[in-house]
Amino acid sequence: MFLFTLLALGGCSRREVLDNYPVSGVEISLDWDGVTDKLPDGVRVIFYPINGAGRKVDTYLSVRGGSVKVPPGRYSVVVYNYDTETVQIRNEGAYETIQAFTGHCNGLGIAGTEKLIWGPDPLYVVNVDELQIKKSDEALLLNWKPEPVVKTYSFKVKAEGLQYVSAIVGVVDGMAGCYCLGKCHKMIGEAPIYFEGVARAGEIVGSFTAFGMPGNTVTRAESGVVKLMLAFVKTDKSVHKVEVDVTDVITDSESGGGEEGPSKEIELPLEEDIVIEKPDNPSGGGDGGIGGDVGDWGDEEDVELPMK
Repeated sequence: MFLFTLLALGGCSRREVLDNYPVSGVEISLDWDGVTDKLPDGVRVIFYPINGAGRKVDTYLSVRGGSVKVPPGRYSVVVYNYDTETVQIRNEGAYETIQAFTGHCNGLGIAGTEKLIWGPDPLYVVNVDELQIKKSDEALLLNWKPEPVVKTYSFKVKAEGLQYVSAIVGVVDGMAGCYCLGKCHKMIGEAPIYFEGVARAGEIVGSFTAFGMPGNTVTRAESGVVKLMLAFVKTDKSVHKVEVDVTDVITDSESGGGEEGPSKEIELPLEEDIVIEKPDNPSGGGDGGIGGDVGDWGDEEDVELPMK
């Protein structure tokens, strides 16, 4: 009898606790029309209470959305796709601090290369500064459209002497390497972004991804210098280096001078050809591949390629 009384009292206490934290139904619908042709696997949704008015709710939904139970209160909300290989999330304790970033490159087999980071995978974000959820028996319907926050930048340039090149390694410095999901703010990366180039029929073709230019409003005066650097590892393991200032063309693309839409591929027009001189030992005497020291970019004279 005593045990039954304790259990009964415990049950009442638990019920009172649950009654003190009522929840309302929230039905989220995500519209991907015109956002991407390749839908992500699913999304993470985080409700951050504003000034303690509610409780944090962190859940995962299908790519089209779904139902969530949320206590009444005022919230800021972040939604993003979680199926990325290079993008990581940190500082997720608050709406103002949650960030997307990419990790450092490891095991690239490039001797002496400075620390680099990967370019980000496609990332789609919904952010809501304030949302009021009231106690109700009817579900609150929310229709949101994710926004792509990663851009792809591509280039191609004519080149001579590519038969003497075993690998093309590139980095871009000055682009945003971190994105604040709640505040839509882009910050400078911890290191340059790594990418690889390909030789095709007398041309060098390459592309890299980034969160865009650092900051929210980009003008030429506000932006820093963005440099595209290419290292051509020759068959004799010597390295030919080229540096391109792409600040103007990227700034124009983000301030309205280029095509709109973060998912669009932005072309970086390089006007002048690149000439790779024949190495002293063209055969290399080795097994080819990446084997040169492409670190210390300042060792050789830079070749400026004017932008349109």
